[in-house]
Amino acid sequence: MLSHQQSISDDMKSLLKQLIINGSTRIAETVLFVYFQRNWKIDDNLAAHYVVRYFQKYFPKQLAKHQQSRAKTE
Repeated sequence: MLSHQQSISDDMKSLLKQLIINGSTRIAETVLFVYFQRNWKIDDNLAAHYVVRYFQKYFPKQLAKHQQSRAKTE
């Protein structure tokens, strides 16, 4: 996942975990997306790809639930 040989800071991991626990999956996705763009200096498409991969690896249940709720609203 981390082709840039960079890692996500512990503070960011903690923030993402708290957002997920509180049910704010969409906010967590946005925060991580911006983090990738600004700190890793990558384009939108790659940042979006990394966000999905990160959530698939660390928060698969929450990601599936979020995707199901988005599918219902569309």
